[in-house]
Amino acid sequence: MTEPVVATEPADGTPPTGCRAEWDDRVTLEITDGLAHLRLARPEGRNGIDMAMVRALTARFDTVASDPGVRALLIGADGPAFTVGGDLRHLGGQAERLPAELDEMISLYHRTLGRLAALPIPVLVAAHGAVAGGGLGLLWCADLVIAADDLRIATGFVHLGLSGDGGSSWHLPRLVGLRRAQELIMGGRVLGAEEALDWGLVTRVVPAAELAGEALAQARALAAGPTYSLGRMKRLLSESWAHSYPEQLAAERTAIVDCARTEDAKEGLAAFIARRAPRYLGR
Repeated sequence: MTEPVVATEPADGTPPTGCRAEWDDRVTLEITDGLAHLRLARPEGRNGIDMAMVRALTARFDTVASDPGVRALLIGADGPAFTVGGDLRHLGGQAERLPAELDEMISLYHRTLGRLAALPIPVLVAAHGAVAGGGLGLLWCADLVIAADDLRIATGFVHLGLSGDGGSSWHLPRLVGLRRAQELIMGGRVLGAEEALDWGLVTRVVPAAELAGEALAQARALAAGPTYSLGRMKRLLSESWAHSYPEQLAAERTAIVDCARTEDAKEGLAAFIARRAPRYLGR
């Protein structure tokens, strides 16, 4: 089932509920059997990010976040590239007001990335072709990244005289360490799929022809899983950076006791003892 058009806050410049906007078809969303499948759908522009794309992403994430029936999110893209990052043609045409344009775009985009990272459900990205610039933020917020063997990752900002966005300066030191983060951000290095796997930037690499099927199967498995406990696992991992070891142990105790109160915990134990597949209800 495809969701109705849903408006974001009026401050974002979006239309009232039920009205189509210029950006409405730039990001598609289908929700079926608890799985939300979001796709960047601007292949002619290699899914470059401009203000219209940011508004489309925000509206679709609003729909996902507000739907209690969604148990997992899969993010993919149409065309030869997942996303080349910022739409440089658009930004080049905004040269006289570039600071204001970037401020407006990135403020909304970063707010949306923050909400994506905080979603209490599993998020899987199926990435292919180029993934660059601020578009890398979608990968960094994912719990699992399945990459096609034609993947190319680059921050690219060093070639533009810009410092970067999309959360790379926060995520990369944690994912790959400071020296490699410096090489990617300041040195402008481009990574292929196998290098990205070796560096820990993606979860798995598959042939490009198999990406869609592999990602969909994995996403469906996540949507059928114990999504409340998966959400608590996400939170434990993301908050561990800010916790001392005793604080993390306390957080683990609280989380597992909360999970133990759910029907999914009872079902998981019963299924294990009976040696059958569990039938989880989800969040």
